[in-house]
Amino acid sequence: MCTSLAAKLLAIRNDGQSATRLLRTAPYIGAAFLGCSIGEQTMKRRDLLAGLAGIPFAAGLGATAAAQDAYPNRLVKILVPFGPGGSTDIISRLVGKQLETVTGKPFVIENKPGATGMIGTTQVKNAPADGYTLLLGSTSTLAANPSLYKQMTYDPSDFTTVAVNGSIGNFMLVKPDAPYKTVKEFVAYAKSRKEPLFSGYGNASSRVPSALFEVTTGVKFEEVAYRDAVASIQDLHAGRVDCVFPDQVGGESYVRSGYVRRPAVTAETYPDYAIIAYSCFSVRKETPDDIKRKLNRLIMDAIYEPSVMERVRQLGFNPVPREWGIDQCDAFVVREREDWTKYIKLAKIEPQ
Repeated sequence: MCTSLAAKLLAIRNDGQSATRLLRTAPYIGAAFLGCSIGEQTMKRRDLLAGLAGIPFAAGLGATAAAQDAYPNRLVKILVPFGPGGSTDIISRLVGKQLETVTGKPFVIENKPGATGMIGTTQVKNAPADGYTLLLGSTSTLAANPSLYKQMTYDPSDFTTVAVNGSIGNFMLVKPDAPYKTVKEFVAYAKSRKEPLFSGYGNASSRVPSALFEVTTGVKFEEVAYRDAVASIQDLHAGRVDCVFPDQVGGESYVRSGYVRRPAVTAETYPDYAIIAYSCFSVRKETPDDIKRKLNRLIMDAIYEPSVMERVRQLGFNPVPREWGIDQCDAFVVREREDWTKYIKLAKIEPQ
């Protein structure tokens, strides 16, 4: 039995399907080797190792390659670093549902809010780089946070952006019964008061427009931080803050229902600045390239599925071109980070 073991391994080594055959025969190889006498084991050990070393794509690598070809072959987690109901949550569920339809595998949304997105983003950074934990990235986590915080638990370069969902503007929202209906009236009201007004924010992309509003209008705000944008809108409705600046997707349903009122969008408030927010799908940069490419095509096609695209446009998203590959998506995120670094400096926000 032991005499022919090395010969069998050499035959497998020279076979084009060596990795698959090795996986299938591994239990028998081990049994055969243990069946040898002690002397035979010692003598043949060199032949056994030589046979194994010569096989292209050792067993582990062969299994990995097979798993990549079949990706996804099990549940995929989409981690949203903000609470339910915000723009990142809404878009992740739209795209995730379509991905399930196309692949036949579950794409599960997990919300991990806190620290303006840093808690959830760090969790993805620490997850295996196998494509089964996706980050729903955003302006806050990948563009603004690096300029707002001195100590980060991740770096944007830890990730590769495989798809961009689109871009949106921000709303300025106030209470529905507030005594001002336009930005001009709001500014006049704020300047007539001795005490500053309160501005709430649930992430970096809603904090920066608020601070920029102060600089461009001369109004003074007291900032109030919230766990997410939804909580800030709820407190606005309750009268605990005077205004919030969420992105359009997060604020649209509240405006339509009359829960809050919208004096302006950022394009009207800051005509000199092309301020936009965006969301994207990212993975750890160490994720295999073939999985990144597959995710790029799966997600971009999912966004452009007619029923998904209709909803995306209703929400106010401006989608990027369907043919965008990973390089274009990654370059977009880098440009936005550069732009938001400038906005933060203009807003005179000191890093914390």
